[in-house]
Amino acid sequence: MLIFIDTEVNVSNQKAQDYGAIREDGAVLHTHSATDFSHFLSCATALCGHNIINHDLKYIQLEHDPIIIDTLPLSPLLFPCKPYHKLVKDEKLQVEELNNPVNDSIKARDLYYDELAAWKQLPAIKQLIYYKLLADTLEFKGFFSWIKNSIPIISTDPVDILIKSEFEGRICSKANVSAVVKRYPVELAYALAIIDATDPSSLTPAWVLRNYPKVNNVMTFICNTPCGECEYCQSKLDAHRGLKEFFGYDTFRLFDGEKMQQDAVEAAIRGESILTIFPTGGGKSLTFQLPALIAGRNIHGLTVVISPLQSLMKDQVDNLTARGISNAVTINGLLDPIERATAIEQVADGTADLLYIAPEMLRSRTIERLLLNRNVVRFVIDEAHCFSVWGQDFRTDYLYIGDFIRKLQEKKLQPKPIAVSCFTATAKQKVVSDICDYFKQKLDINLKIFAANSERKNLHYSVLHAETADKKYFLLRDLILGHNCPSIVYVSRTKRTSELATHLCNDGISALAFNGKMDSSEKVKNQNAFMEGEAQVIVATSAFGMGVDKKDVGLVVHYDISDSLENYVQEAGRAGRDPHMQADCYVLYDDSDLDKHFVLLNQTKLSISEIQQVWKAIKDLTAKREKVSCSPLEIARQAGWNDIEANEIEMRVKGAVTTLEQAGFIIRGNNSPRIFATGIKVRNMDDARKRLTASPLFDDVTREEAARIIRSLISSRATADNRGADAESRVDYLADILGMKKSSVIRNINLMRQEGILADTRDMMAFIDHASVSRNLEEMLQLEHYLLELIGIESNIFNYKQLNTDAQAAGYKRCTVKKIHTLLHFLFIKGYINKEEHTASGTVSLQLQMDTDNTLERHERKVEICRYVVKNLMQSADSNKAVTFSLIDLLNQYNANAQQTMFGQTEKATIMDMEEALLFLSKVELLKIDGGFMVTYNTMQIHRQVDRTRRYGKEQYRMLDEFYRQRIQQIHIVGEFANMMVSDYEAAMKFVSDYFLLDYKDFINRYFKGERRAQIVRNITPAKYEQIFGTLSDKQREIIDDKQSKYIVVAAGPGSGKTRVLVHKLASLLLLEDVKHEQLLMLTFSRAAATEFKKRLIDLVGNAAHFVEIKTFHSYSFDLIGRQGSLEEANSVVQRAAEMIESGEVEESKIAKSVLVIDEAQDMGVDDFRLVKSLIQRNEDMRVIAVGDDDQNIYGFRGSNSAYFSSLIKDYNAMRYEMTENYRSDEAIVDYANRFLTKIPNRLKINQIHSVSKRKGQVCAKADPEQLASNLHHSGQTAVLTQTNKQTLQIAHILKEQGKHVRFIQDTDGFYFINLAEIRYFLKQLRPFEGGIISKEAWDKAKESTEKYYATSECLDLVRRFFADFEVTRSKFYYSDLHEFILESNIEDFIATDENIVFVSTIHKAKGREFDNVHLILSDLTHLDSDKLRTIYVGLTRARHNLYVYNDASFFDNRSSIIISLSMHDVWLDYFKDKKEKVLSLRSGDKLQYKNGYLLSINGNYIASLSKEQREKIKEYENNNYCVKEANVSYIIAWQPKEEEQEVAVCLANLVLEKK
Repeated sequence: MLIFIDTEVNVSNQKAQDYGAIREDGAVLHTHSATDFSHFLSCATALCGHNIINHDLKYIQLEHDPIIIDTLPLSPLLFPCKPYHKLVKDEKLQVEELNNPVNDSIKARDLYYDELAAWKQLPAIKQLIYYKLLADTLEFKGFFSWIKNSIPIISTDPVDILIKSEFEGRICSKANVSAVVKRYPVELAYALAIIDATDPSSLTPAWVLRNYPKVNNVMTFICNTPCGECEYCQSKLDAHRGLKEFFGYDTFRLFDGEKMQQDAVEAAIRGESILTIFPTGGGKSLTFQLPALIAGRNIHGLTVVISPLQSLMKDQVDNLTARGISNAVTINGLLDPIERATAIEQVADGTADLLYIAPEMLRSRTIERLLLNRNVVRFVIDEAHCFSVWGQDFRTDYLYIGDFIRKLQEKKLQPKPIAVSCFTATAKQKVVSDICDYFKQKLDINLKIFAANSERKNLHYSVLHAETADKKYFLLRDLILGHNCPSIVYVSRTKRTSELATHLCNDGISALAFNGKMDSSEKVKNQNAFMEGEAQVIVATSAFGMGVDKKDVGLVVHYDISDSLENYVQEAGRAGRDPHMQADCYVLYDDSDLDKHFVLLNQTKLSISEIQQVWKAIKDLTAKREKVSCSPLEIARQAGWNDIEANEIEMRVKGAVTTLEQAGFIIRGNNSPRIFATGIKVRNMDDARKRLTASPLFDDVTREEAARIIRSLISSRATADNRGADAESRVDYLADILGMKKSSVIRNINLMRQEGILADTRDMMAFIDHASVSRNLEEMLQLEHYLLELIGIESNIFNYKQLNTDAQAAGYKRCTVKKIHTLLHFLFIKGYINKEEHTASGTVSLQLQMDTDNTLERHERKVEICRYVVKNLMQSADSNKAVTFSLIDLLNQYNANAQQTMFGQTEKATIMDMEEALLFLSKVELLKIDGGFMVTYNTMQIHRQVDRTRRYGKEQYRMLDEFYRQRIQQIHIVGEFANMMVSDYEAAMKFVSDYFLLDYKDFINRYFKGERRAQIVRNITPAKYEQIFGTLSDKQREIIDDKQSKYIVVAAGPGSGKTRVLVHKLASLLLLEDVKHEQLLMLTFSRAAATEFKKRLIDLVGNAAHFVEIKTFHSYSFDLIGRQGSLEEANSVVQRAAEMIESGEVEESKIAKSVLVIDEAQDMGVDDFRLVKSLIQRNEDMRVIAVGDDDQNIYGFRGSNSAYFSSLIKDYNAMRYEMTENYRSDEAIVDYANRFLTKIPNRLKINQIHSVSKRKGQVCAKADPEQLASNLHHSGQTAVLTQTNKQTLQIAHILKEQGKHVRFIQDTDGFYFINLAEIRYFLKQLRPFEGGIISKEAWDKAKESTEKYYATSECLDLVRRFFADFEVTRSKFYYSDLHEFILESNIEDFIATDENIVFVSTIHKAKGREFDNVHLILSDLTHLDSDKLRTIYVGLTRARHNLYVYNDASFFDNRSSIIISLSMHDVWLDYFKDKKEKVLSLRSGDKLQYKNGYLLSINGNYIASLSKEQREKIKEYENNNYCVKEANVSYIIAWQPKEEEQEVAVCLANLVLEKK
C-alpha cells in the first residue's frame, strides 16, 4: 500500500500539529492526533511525500519501516526542461490553500504519478544510468526500491562507460567520469539531466544548487574543461570555432605578432583567472564575451561583468544584440521598469549568459538572489585599474568586489573560487601588482597576466602650444580642414562639446557633440551619424569611444589635454583602429590647462574631513543602537553637507561609507529599497485638494503637509527631464526639499494610499513617434506573425538573407535583416522561441517553445493589446511628445474595452501581457518608455563596529591619500610629456614607454630630479605655485606650510602682511590642502574686510573663490538663526547663534566645517569667542587659524578683548607664530612705534617689530598743529587722523578753507548704508526679477539709471565703489546676497584714499588702512589707559614713510569757524513726513539756507527742522558770537517710523558756523 502524507509543524515549538494523508485507494485522513495518524500509516508498504526525508519524517513516529519515496529530489531529475512541472516552484509544491496537509498530500500524489510517467518515458539506457547512479543514495533508494522490478537491465557495463556512450558528443570523452560517479553520484545525475534537456536555457533549480553545490563543479568538469583532443572539446571548447560561431571572425587579433588575445581567451575557457592589459581597440570585450558565451552554451553558466559605466554596459549589450546574440543583459538605472524586469527575468530563467552591472549593484538583494540561483562561472572586472590607488581612477566601491565574491562562494558552499577576469587598457607595473595582490589576498586567486605593448606604431603624436583660446580654435580648425577625415576632438567639460561643435559648424565643418550628460537618444543619434560618416567630426568628452570601433578615424585632437598618460593613450588610441592606416594625434596645449585638472580634482576628491564628518554622522545616528538603516541623503544632512549637488551626494556618501568599511569602522549591508507607491490617482492639484479636504483621515496639519507632498510628486512625475532613476520621488529627498521630518512624509504618504490618492498603478512615461507608429506598427506585427508561422516545433536552420528575401517575396517589402534580428531577439527573450546563432554562416537555429496554435494565440493577444495601447496613448499625447500613463489603468481599460467588443467571451489580459506588448513596442522602436514613477525610500544597512570615541585619522585615510597624490603626479606627468613632445619626439615616446614599463619609483627618479620632484607632489603647476607662494617671506611660508597643527594662532604686527598671509593660506587650503569651499569658513569683523579678502582670493585662485564663505561674525550669525539682519540689529545676534549651536537648534549643514579662519581675532568679544568655541565643539576635527594683533585691540568699548585671542593658545594648545617683519613702515616709524609699545602692558608678542624697508623714513614727534596745512606737502597718500568725530569735521573744514582737497569720514550715528537714498533708488530699479537672480542686463540698467539720476550727488563715488565691490566678488548676482551685502555695509567701507586728496578720519575708522604720510592729531593725552595707548599705536602704525604727531590740547579751542554734522538725533524727524518729494529732489552736496532752526533749499522751500536740543546748541554758539554761515546736504536717507508703513525721506546736513 502506497500512502501520500504531509505534516504541518508549529514554528514556535517545532512539533507537528496537523496531519494529512491519502492512500492509493483514495482513503483520506485529516487529524491533529499523532496516534491516529500513526495508526492510519500502519498498513503502508511505502510512504511518499514532498521533501518527506528532510522534513516530515522528523516529526512523525512510525510503527514499522516502510519504503520512503521523496518527490522533491525526483522532480529536477525527471522534469529538467522548461516549462518545469506546474506543481513545483523551487522546492515547494504549488497549492491553492495554505496549511492544509490533506491538500498537500493530494498534490504530492499527483506529482508522484507524473514523475512515474516521466520515468517510464525515459529511454531504457537512461533509466539504467540513473538507477546505477542513484539506487543506493538516501534520496532515491526508496523510489528505485519501489519500481525495481520495472528497471531494464540492458547492460552490465559500468555506469561511467554507459554515460560516455550515451552522452557522446555532449561531454568530454576524456573526462574521468568514474571518479565523479564514486564521489558525486547525485550531482552527476542532476548534471546529466540538464545536459539532456532539450531547452538550452533550462537551469538546475536553485534548491538543488544549495543542497548539492558540486553540481556546477561536475558540469564544468565534464562539459567545460577542455582536453583539446576529443571531438566534443574540439567542437564546443575550441576558441577558434567559438570565434567563428559567435562573432564570424576567422582569426584573433595579434599584438606585435603575438597571439595574446587568443591566449587570454583560451586561458579563460580553461577556467583560469586572468589579468588582461590590451590597448584601446585591442579587442578587450571579445576576450571576455567569447568564453562567457561558450560557458553559457555548454553549462548554462552566467558571467557577471562589472563596469563603472552604465552607458558602456548598454552599448555592449546593444552591440551583441545587433549580432543576434540575445543572451546578454544589463541591470542598471538607465533601464525603464519593463526593461529592468525583463532583464531580471532573463537572468532568473537562464536565457541570459552575460550580466553587466555596476559595482554598487553588488549591494542589491535582488542581484545577490539572482546570482545565488545561477551557476556563476566568472566575474569580469572592467577598468580593473580602479582597484589600485596607483591607477588613474581608483574607486572605493571596487574594493567590495572581492568581499562580495567571497561571500557568494561561501553561501553557495563552493570550495573552489569563482574565476575572475580583470581588464584594463593601460596599467603601470605598480597597478598590475596591486590588482594581483588584491585578488590573492581576498580570494586566494593567482591572476595570469596577458599584457600587450601599448605602443601603436601607426599613430603619430604631436603637441602644439596654444596660449590663447582663439589660437587654440584656429589651430583646431586648420588641423581638421587639413586632414579632411573622420576626426575626434576631446574636451574636458561637457558644456564645451556643444559650444565647439556649433563653432565648427558655423565654419562649414560637419560636427556633432557627445557627452555623458546628453539625452541617451541624442547620444545614440550623434554617435551613429559619426559612425556612418554623416558627420566628419565628433566633439566629445572622454565618455565617447568606449566600445566604439570606427576603423577610419585619421585624426584625434585633444583640445584639452587628458588628466593622465593612461587616459591620453586610451583616447588617442581611438585613431587608426585600422592597423594599415596612419593617423595623427594632436594636443593643443598650454601649461595653464593643467590647472583645470587640478581644480576638478579638488572639487571631486573625497577629503579626510568629509569622511570624518560622515563618520561623525554615523556615530550620531548609531548613538542608541549599533545598526541603522538610512539613506545617503540622511547621512549627508547629518554630516552637514548642504552645498553639494543632490546627484553628487549619494556617490560621495557611499564613497565615504566604503572607506570607513575598509578601515573596519563599519560594515555596510545590502541596500534596502522600499516602494510606497507607483502611481498618482488624481489628475491634478485641484483634484488632490478636493480629495484631501473631503477625507476624514487628515486633520488640518496633515492635510496641509499632504498637499505639499502631492504637489511635489505631481511636479516630479510631470517633468520630462526627471527620467529613469532620477524620476523616483524619494521619501528622504521629499523630507529634505519640503523641510519636513521623514516620519511625517511617510505617515502622510500612507494616509494618501488609504485615501486612494496614491496607489500601485505603475505610472510611466512614454514618447511616441506618431509618424513611425502609423507607418510601421502593422508591418512589424504582421512580419512577426509570418516568422512564427515559419518557425516550427522542431529546430530548423534559417539563413538570414534568405529569410529576408522570402519575407519580401511574401509581401513584406520593407523587411530587412535588422528587423528580423529585432523580432527574433524579442521572441527569444519573451520565451516564444529557442534561438541559436551561427554567425559564421549567417544562419540561425529556431524552434518554437510551444506548439504553433498556442504560440499564434499568444501573438494575436499581443497584437490586440499593442493596437489598443498605441491608439490610447496617441490620443492622450500631443504629436511626438511624452504621455504619462498608468500601466494598471491601461490594463483595466483594455480589459473593459475587450469585454464590450467581444461580448465578454475573451480571457482577460494580465499585467504580464500588457508588459509584453509595451516591451514589443519599445524593442521595435515605436515608442520609448522613459522611466517609471515611484515613491521610494532607498536605504543602506550600516552596522557600526567600533566604539563611538574612535576617530578616523590620517592612518585610515592613507590609501585614499596615496591615490590622490598619484592623481596629482599623473597630471604633472602628462604635462611633462606634452612639453617633451615639443622638443624631442623620440624622448617623449621613450618617456611614455618607461612610464608603463618601469617601476614607478624608478620612473620618477629617472625623469624628475631635485626641485622638479618636489613640484609634482603639489596640486598646482609650478608657475601657479610661484605666482601664489613665490613672493612670501620665510615666516609667512612657514605659517602657510603648516598643514599639521589643528589650531594655529598668528600674532601679527602692523604691516607684517596679515591679510596677505590669510589670503594665501585660504589659497593653500583650497589648492593644496584638500579643503573644499563648502568646508571652509572665514569670519571677519567688517564687511569691507570680507570683501577685500574675497577680491584678493579671486585674484589668486579664480572662480573657485566665489564659493568660499567669507562673512562677518554678525552676518554668519544671522544665517545661523535663519533671518536677514542689519548692523542696527546686530547687538545680540552672535550670542543667540552661539546658544542655538550649543542647544542643537542649528542645521548641521550651516555649521559643519573643516577649517575656521578668523581675521582680527584680537577683536573677539565674549559672544564672538563663545560662537567659536561652539563651532569647535560641534566639529571635533575642525582646524582653526586665528590671526590678529593684541596691540591693535582698540574696540574695548564694544566688548572686544584680546584675552580671548590668547585663550586659543592657553585653552586649545594652539601652535603660536609671531609675524614681526613690518613691510609697511620705514625704519624710523617702526622704531618710534616700538618705543611707544613699551608703555602697553600684558602684550602677547615677545619679539620686537622690525622694519623690512631699506628707507629711513621721517618722524616728527612734536609738530605744530598750526603748521598742519603746510606739512601736507609730501607726495603719495596722506591722512590726518584724529581722536574724535568732531575733530575730524573740524580738521576737514580747516583744510578745505586752506584750499586742500579733502575726503573725510563723518559720523553716521543713527543710519546705515542701506538708508542712503541712492541705494534705495538703485534697489527699486532692479525689480522685478525672477528666481532670486539679477540678470546682468537688469543690473547694468539699474546701475546706469542710478548714476544718471544722482549724477550731481557727492555720494555717487561711494555708490560706484559699492557697485564695483559687489561685482568683483560675485559670479552670479543673487538678490539675497545683494541685500545682505548692503545691510552689512558701512558708508566708510566705500570711501577710498587718493594721492591727490587728503583723507581725514578718526583713528578707529582708519584701522586697516595705510598711508604714505600720516598726521596724527592728539589733543587728549590725559588718563592714557591701555585702550587709549593701543589706539594711538594704531594711528602711529598707519604711516609708511612720514609720520607727524601733533600734540596740542588747545588746538581745537576758540577756532574762528566750527563745523557741525547733523545726525538723525539732531533733526525733527516727524517734520519730514509730508516733504518726501522735496527732500528726494535734493542731492548730497547741494547748498542749503539756514533760518531760525530750519533748513531751506536754495529756492526757498522748507526742508528740515532742527531738533529742540540742537537748536539750543546753535543758540549757545550764537551767544558766543558764532553764526551759521553755510549749510549743505550731507546725506538723503530713508527713515521708517515705528508702526507706520510708509518710509520718510530725511535730509541730513553739515553746518558751518563762523565767529562774527
